[in-house]
Amino acid sequence: MTEVGGLGGLRFVLIGGAFIGMVALCVVGFNYGGAGGLIGGALGFLLRVGGRGVDASERMGNAFIGALMGMPIGLLAGGFYYFLSPQIIEMINAPQ
Repeated sequence: MTEVGGLGGLRFVLIGGAFIGMVALCVVGFNYGGAGGLIGGALGFLLRVGGRGVDASERMGNAFIGALMGMPIGLLAGGFYYFLSPQIIEMINAPQ
């Protein structure tokens, strides 16, 4: 089975590079929200692994895409938590 245009291998390289780049970004920025990115990736993986799929390889592909989608969302949420939690706590504890 061949791809139209012959870009099948390049697509896998780009998707793999995006995944490795997101993992590296989460590890490098672990203290600044990267932990949320890794947690989001794990949750995305777990939510998609039990979904639709004819065989195990299709389910693993779905889980891989779930992890790839969960990492940036978790990184964003972790970054918001890291940078905004001191201000929110300050507003809660402020004297009236």
